[in-house]
Amino acid sequence: MTRYIVFIAMYLSIVMLIKKGPQETFLKVLIPFFLFMPFMFWVNIPGLPDPNFMQAAILPILYILIRDYRDKFKFGRMEILLSIYVVIRVINDFLGRGYSDAQNFLFYMLSTLIGPYMIGKYLIDTRKMDTATAKTFVLMFMFMFPMFLYEAKFWVNPIFQLLSRFFPDAWSGLSVRWGLARTAGTFEHPILACIMVVTVYRLHRWLCWIGEWDKPQFGIWNYLDKISFFIPIPFKYRISIALILMALLTISRGPWIGGFAGAGLAMIGNFKNKKLWLGILLGSFVLGGAIGKVAMEAYTTAGEGEVLSAEAQTMLYRSVMLDKYKGYLEEKYYTGWGLTTVPKVRGMESVDNAFFLMALQHGILAPACFIGIFFYAIVSQIKFGLKSPPGNIPIGFTFCGVYLICFISFATVYMGVQTEPMLFLLLGWGESIKNRSTEINDQNQFEPTSSKSKKTFNYVIS
Repeated sequence: MTRYIVFIAMYLSIVMLIKKGPQETFLKVLIPFFLFMPFMFWVNIPGLPDPNFMQAAILPILYILIRDYRDKFKFGRMEILLSIYVVIRVINDFLGRGYSDAQNFLFYMLSTLIGPYMIGKYLIDTRKMDTATAKTFVLMFMFMFPMFLYEAKFWVNPIFQLLSRFFPDAWSGLSVRWGLARTAGTFEHPILACIMVVTVYRLHRWLCWIGEWDKPQFGIWNYLDKISFFIPIPFKYRISIALILMALLTISRGPWIGGFAGAGLAMIGNFKNKKLWLGILLGSFVLGGAIGKVAMEAYTTAGEGEVLSAEAQTMLYRSVMLDKYKGYLEEKYYTGWGLTTVPKVRGMESVDNAFFLMALQHGILAPACFIGIFFYAIVSQIKFGLKSPPGNIPIGFTFCGVYLICFISFATVYMGVQTEPMLFLLLGWGESIKNRSTEINDQNQFEPTSSKSKKTFNYVIS
């Protein structure tokens, strides 16, 4: 029964919807529960889907979104791709595991992927909401910073330490490298934690570029500025240092490499001649990829009488793993084995490649569609950003940088927990920006939808 505390998130979401409306509920309820509550904190309800804190918080928001915003709904190219993706994965999961498990997986797909996409597209609908959303994510990670330090010291995340008694089957994603604890936070795995940190770092850098941190800060931001006064650098650089330290504490090389590549793509939006620098960057990626491939082969090949380092063995593991699992993929090439029923190779139980794992689970068409979604998102965001006038810094390039970070990182780890909803939130957010007539800088454009949201739950429950 203790697991039913997940519905605290739903209660708070409903209360905030009544008082402030869906946008404020998204910022002040959904994002905190999404980031601070591990996805393995969930409740089993016989005969019904099994929600976690994030899913419990998002359901009331989605109800209001469907009811009050349905006149704004548009079904375009992105929605077609997303629909195909969901259908492929759910149908193949039904074929692999049966109705009951496929029902739970459908609930997961709708609440955890499509739900954030809809929120990103229809609630983050103004430039003021762009900055408010980005600042909220950065703020949450400032609160997480001391938790990362605590985990690095004591080898346990304080949230797991406090709440795991309510969820006996939950476990912390701690691992060790070089004799140091790799912090995972509430994200189950250090690589996934690093992906989330680097994603929020990119949002922070966009806020720096548009001058948001140079303005007077109020409320909690002003308090954070004052308590960190002893660091003799501007406040925005203190935030940068904290996020960089959090990424370093995960000791995750894949996201570090992806972070540099993503930074290059995100920075294209800052240049006057974006097309020229985009061409230079693409050329650098091709050259760097070729050099990296040669270096990787040399690094993972032991000379006569030599023994590979632990790091090289980890990299070699992923290459050998693909060969070992190839037969299982060929056996069910189009349908896959099901989300949790993929056969295991003894000694290689961890399939450390999200795209290959998705193919094993739900057939080769699933990762093909997934890659197609993000290829379309990147190309359309770049095309949209190239049209922006000089001096305007499109956030779409930041999104493209995040997509690149994730693609590089997911080649080394599974894709799950908060990383998937974050990606789909950015997809919807990107579509919102493209659908606006212009990327307006007018700070007075935002209204917290008080007139619309005041009626939301008031007449639902009356």
